[in-house]
Amino acid sequence: DDAALTVLGQVAFMPTLVLAARLCPVGIEGTLFATLMSTFNLAGIVGSEAGAGLTKALGVTATDFGNLGWLTVICNLSSLYPLLFIDQLLLDPDDEANE
Repeated sequence: DDAALTVLGQVAFMPTLVLAARLCPVGIEGTLFATLMSTFNLAGIVGSEAGAGLTKALGVTATDFGNLGWLTVICNLSSLYPLLFIDQLLLDPDDEANE
């Protein structure tokens, strides 16, 4: 189960790596890859800790599932948070898809 999730996570990360490869200046590819992977790993740690904190704050335990519905809703809605920053992406003015 964990192996499959790891593989699928890496496949999901592939578009980010492809975009980074296109935008990366020559000579710093390794540094950019290391920075991206560090950021990806840090985000995983922060996400896990935030989820654990939210679980504790809502009082969801192994024997009390009273607020599990709220926990599920909050966790699912939080995945939409990055959409607020879509307009911050720098688009290539020469790219025909931007028109």
